[in-house]
Amino acid sequence: MQSSEKREAIKEIPVIDISPFLSGDASGKAATAEALRKACIDVGFFYLTGHGFPAGELDRAVEHAHRFFELPLDVKMRYRSEKSGGTGFVRIGGLNPNANAEESADIKERFIMVRKTSSAADADSCWPEETVVPGFSSFMQNHNLLRVDLARALSRAFAMSLCKPEAYFEPFYAQMAYNTMLNYYPPLSDAAVSRSQWSFSPHTDYGGFTLLSQDSLGGLQVRNSAGTWIDVPPRQNTFVVNIGDLTAMWTNDLYTSTLHRAANVSGVARISIPFFASPHHASVIETLDTCVTAERPLRYPATTAGDYLRRLIDQADTTGRPGISDKTAERLETR
Repeated sequence: MQSSEKREAIKEIPVIDISPFLSGDASGKAATAEALRKACIDVGFFYLTGHGFPAGELDRAVEHAHRFFELPLDVKMRYRSEKSGGTGFVRIGGLNPNANAEESADIKERFIMVRKTSSAADADSCWPEETVVPGFSSFMQNHNLLRVDLARALSRAFAMSLCKPEAYFEPFYAQMAYNTMLNYYPPLSDAAVSRSQWSFSPHTDYGGFTLLSQDSLGGLQVRNSAGTWIDVPPRQNTFVVNIGDLTAMWTNDLYTSTLHRAANVSGVARISIPFFASPHHASVIETLDTCVTAERPLRYPATTAGDYLRRLIDQADTTGRPGISDKTAERLETR
């Protein structure tokens, strides 16, 4: 691929059609991979269309999320997550809000769904009964499977965009370590935002990449390569995809894990649903040879995906704010 490695300070994130990687259109795959490469170099964010989800699927996910979060707090707490990295409901302030009374937690509630494995003994306990939220559990479990299939297709596009065989990332994502978050943002006042109170404070994502759907209210912003925060308005039936830290490591920062934030000043509650796709926890993340040059020497030692993710997830679950790596902290100082 011949695209420049120079980042363009874009003002709108691009739109990429993933359908060739679902239909097997060889010529279309090359064009998609080229567009993906440019987007990931410029800003690490793009809209994703052509995903093949049933009509109305993303809207129904938002509706189901509202039905859960509009339950009384004492009912939601019956399905609470009991530990860092666990499944279930997390209230504002994280697992133990009283421990963070002096901190400014993000104003969000979450419902966490993780891939069920033999070690995830609590994976079933978080789901509300049919009598409490009819249809919620069955819909969300099936919805997660659709996202898994899409994430695997997208991993093939990432491989081609990095001048690797299409199947290069399959060993890492065949049993991916994914989780899905239902995020519920009560409305913030403009005054609260001016005091640096966020629905989701500035951060980068930790894993491979994120598939985000959002309702029609908006509030997501991304920092471009010039340091300017740009809006990412919702688009009907469209995902927003962004690069996570592990892909930045894989690519020696050729693909950027970009700072982003959210503030819900719409006056009504907002829903976003990110699906965090990460290589399985035992994966060793070593910088790709196609991403090391004289001009871009090696920046990262090898690391294990699970070790990197665990520390940041612990931060997020216990503080009610995103986990922040040392590198991300440095970038926040220049925001």
